Amino acid sequence: MKSKLVLQQRALVFTCCTAFTLLLINNEVQAQLDQRKPRPNPAGAVLKVQQLPPALEKILENWENHSEKIEKLQGNHIRLWYDDVFQMEKRSDGKFYYEHPDKGRIDITGMEIPKGAVSDKRNAEGKPYQLKPGENECWICDGKRIFSINEDEKSYEVYPIPVDRRGANIMEGPLPFLFGMPAETAKKRYFLKLLVNTPEQIVIAVKPRRRADAANYSEAKVKLNPKTYLPDAVQLIHPGGNQSTVYVFKNVVANKRKGIIDWWKGDPFIPDLDDYQLQGKVAAVAEGPNTPNPVKQVAFKVPSMIGRDYKAAQQMLVKMGFVPEIHRGAAAPEPKVIYHVYQQLPKPGTTAKKGETVHLRLYDNPKTTQN
Repeated sequence: MKSKLVLQQRALVFTCCTAFTLLLINNEVQAQLDQRKPRPNPAGAVLKVQQLPPALEKILENWENHSEKIEKLQGNHIRLWYDDVFQMEKRSDGKFYYEHPDKGRIDITGMEIPKGAVSDKRNAEGKPYQLKPGENECWICDGKRIFSINEDEKSYEVYPIPVDRRGANIMEGPLPFLFGMPAETAKKRYFLKLLVNTPEQIVIAVKPRRRADAANYSEAKVKLNPKTYLPDAVQLIHPGGNQSTVYVFKNVVANKRKGIIDWWKGDPFIPDLDDYQLQGKVAAVAEGPNTPNPVKQVAFKVPSMIGRDYKAAQQMLVKMGFVPEIHRGAAAPEPKVIYHVYQQLPKPGTTAKKGETVHLRLYDNPKTTQN
């Protein structure tokens, strides 16, 4: 299980003001809590403006100017996560949404691995890495709180954002180089190197100068679209160098107006958690006049198990903290619903507390019923 410091770090990373930063939350797993405390700089670590080649200076200027025009952003992403120790690759995809200055959402779904598919990543002996789907999760930031949602376990955690990290102050997050950071600030905070500069693509290598940033990643490479100055792809090398993540962005649309379908779908920054269980306690305290009410772990709605196989229903209820109890019921009207739930108490949608019993009545095998 991930530590609370790790989860809190993810929450703070989520406050970065770009959808691309939101896409990287799942990888920034160091103790951001410590960044709010005074840190001694290493000897001689005075953050001076880095002298860059004219071409890179111009790119940073254009990048900043284009970023200032973006109020909303949405699109699709593909995430490739590599572990060089266990020689494993995990693939995920999903959608993301961003609204200036600090609202965002990213849906991450493990990709189905086709039979016979082989990883492009190889070890020293030329053998491909093991290929697996990534986890199913969702992160939502409403500007004041972060919701970390585990779609597989139907559970979530909530982290209030400290007041001094909201709005324009998100630039102190660990990955603002992806979007909107003033060029002069970027040169003070990172070692920057221009790797590729063609009409088709721009690739910039980024290495952190600050200790707080270096705790999150040792190096990043950002591939920019020269026409839009939005990242087409990002590679992150994790501290230690044994893990890395690649994000590829597609169908990115800036400042899209809401259509009828968008209004029907509702606000992407308001999570629907009726059937989800709140886990743990709030890991940060957000103080201030506009502080949202703290989230309390009390009663929550019981999810519907109707139509589920009894084993799957049992497993889900146990993970959510309930105690399932199975009861044999009427004969199944057709073979495919044998041992599937057709009735439950408490009824779906009613409130219950962790540890309460949920009774499940199953369609029985007609042959067993006759005997």
